[in-house]
Amino acid sequence: MRKNNNSTVSIAKTSVYVEQSRSDEVSPTVTMCQMQDGAFVAVKPSDNGNVFFAGISQGSSVISRMVGADYAEMVELLTRAVNNRTRQRNYFRLQNNLLEGIISEDDFYKEIEEKEDEYVVEEMESPSPERLRHAMILSQGIKDVQNSEDLSTLFSFSSEATDFELKKIESDGSLQQCR
Repeated sequence: MRKNNNSTVSIAKTSVYVEQSRSDEVSPTVTMCQMQDGAFVAVKPSDNGNVFFAGISQGSSVISRMVGADYAEMVELLTRAVNNRTRQRNYFRLQNNLLEGIISEDDFYKEIEEKEDEYVVEEMESPSPERLRHAMILSQGIKDVQNSEDLSTLFSFSSEATDFELKKIESDGSLQQCR
């Protein structure tokens, strides 16, 4: 093992080892990734663009990470969270206009009825355990997400389904992965 050409990185309980060849050698770049639920090895034999993978997983999470599915889901969840916070802000602005007498009560309810998507956060989705874990990870960096109700509203999850899945995650011990 050459100290100058090797590196080890540890991110969120994921260890990645990369061995890079010296410029005067014709040897592959090898990446080994160990996660709690699996591991894989990626080998790039040359600069031709081909990468070969081998690994083992206790589910689809390793594959999801490799193909970027986790990233796409995280972007979708963050977009939903921002839109839901915008809906809440819009509602409070409209409510403030009502309280200040700028609009009537009839106008208030008419506006909400005609433009429901601008003011109402729907909490209908029953999240999968993996989707809920992603939401929990994301919520760590979002202000004022202090309980399951906040989490449900932020990501449009059903409160009942969120509480049910949280109990399952807590009982199988994987809740610690989200903290």
